[in-house]
Amino acid sequence: MTQPSPRKRHLTTRILLGIFCLAALAWCVSPRQAPPTELRMKLHGNYLLVPVNYIPKYEQIWYQQDGIVNDGLHLEAGWDGGKLLPFNAPEDNTPIWISYQNEVSILVQHFDANTLAEKYQLAQRFSSIWMPNRKQMASRHGLLRYEHNDLPQRVREDVITVFYEKDLYLYPSRKRIETQIVCDPDFFPDPGTERANALKKRGKLLINPRCSHDIFLHGLRNSHIRVSYFRSHLHEWQAIEQAVVALLDSLNQEPQKALSLARQRDAQRESGMGR
Repeated sequence: MTQPSPRKRHLTTRILLGIFCLAALAWCVSPRQAPPTELRMKLHGNYLLVPVNYIPKYEQIWYQQDGIVNDGLHLEAGWDGGKLLPFNAPEDNTPIWISYQNEVSILVQHFDANTLAEKYQLAQRFSSIWMPNRKQMASRHGLLRYEHNDLPQRVREDVITVFYEKDLYLYPSRKRIETQIVCDPDFFPDPGTERANALKKRGKLLINPRCSHDIFLHGLRNSHIRVSYFRSHLHEWQAIEQAVVALLDSLNQEPQKALSLARQRDAQRESGMGR
């Protein structure tokens, strides 16, 4: 078999190199779509337009398909000066109780409860899980407070190292519940307090006391909203609830408007691909 001459091999190499350079140049100058700043999704029959910066970075890949139907939505926000803003998780070794002290986690779950009667019924189901073995205590922050009956167990110091029964808060009444909040009990001190520092010096395991906040009255169809935050924000529960509902309302799009946005984006994509 005759081998190509060195001159022909050199020419072929130059041609291939030229093709490669032209392809690389074309890729560099070709228009490319920037990462989306908003994601359109259909969630439990609700058409939402969600700013990407409210979605945790490690979860954004779950929502990358535009128009995907999701079973649930998780958002993270920061509670800053009485307002909800996108939350940026720090990437350093700052203690969690410092770096996440103003973080508000928002979870939209699927529940078929749309009428007022259905929502009150769902709230009763939720509260019935926590109500046994609890007695009503003095109200706090405008909430009915229910504490576990076993008071001797609550004041044992070794309970600081294990999970124990939480405190239940209801609003506005036990018969007509619109909000339910479940928090780590008062015995768990807030980090940074004098009691927490004293326990830490003695080798006790400390937790970051948190609250789980269920919102039953809101505008999303077939949905239930659960919010969580540090217990130190419990006194702001009503402002946080109103801000969360307002945020979700602002994301909610009318179906016709969502369809119009989808057509506009599809047209822009086709236009970009045709260049």
